[in-house]
Amino acid sequence: MLPNAKLLDNHLLIDPVAAVYDRSMPEYQRLRSMISSSEVGRAAVTDYIHAAELRGSPIISIILSCATEENGLRLGAADRRGTKLNDAKILLEIRKTEDLYRFGGETEIDIDVTELPPHHAAQAIYDFVRNVSSPGKSQGVTKGMK
Repeated sequence: MLPNAKLLDNHLLIDPVAAVYDRSMPEYQRLRSMISSSEVGRAAVTDYIHAAELRGSPIISIILSCATEENGLRLGAADRRGTKLNDAKILLEIRKTEDLYRFGGETEIDIDVTELPPHHAAQAIYDFVRNVSSPGKSQGVTKGMK
């Protein structure tokens, strides 16, 4: 569908912090929060937009939302390894104090996966990407920082 696409996810900002501090260290959360919600985080987004413009590629933003209670329950899932969050207290603090970056525009979708099985979420993502990348659709990069 998009043979030259590049996937960028939130772990591009989070994983470098894990290389410096263990998740259990107070410094980890301070640095992660500073990077993701500061000028550093906004600069990274600007860099992504610039890179996409240079490539002539659209930015297709896919946000998976989940109710706080369900999000907390999912923290204990066996597949949450590596640098994925698994501390409910930290999750609640992040949800209270940090805003999720949104590109906005017609190439962004927010899918509530609270009660959606993974295969249905995957199908919704596939359908959306197929729709916004089909011939005749806008292929420009969503501009503007929110």
